[in-house]
Amino acid sequence: MEGRILIAEKITEKKKKLTKVATDETGWLTYYIDENSEKWIEEYLNSEYQGGGLPQLRLLDKFPWE
Repeated sequence: MEGRILIAEKITEKKKKLTKVATDETGWLTYYIDENSEKWIEEYLNSEYQGGGLPQLRLLDKFPWE
């Protein structure tokens, strides 16, 4: 299951259905769960750009603390 990635306008639609679970200590990673109990991470992969570039949502098998 891990590896499904959403970008651009698909993030906006998906985030309407997500509940925030946690943010890491850096503030760059945010963890969510959806109505189907799927676990997601919002991350910024382009550190060379101002503000980390555009975000992506990636489906996870489990959260790092599990």
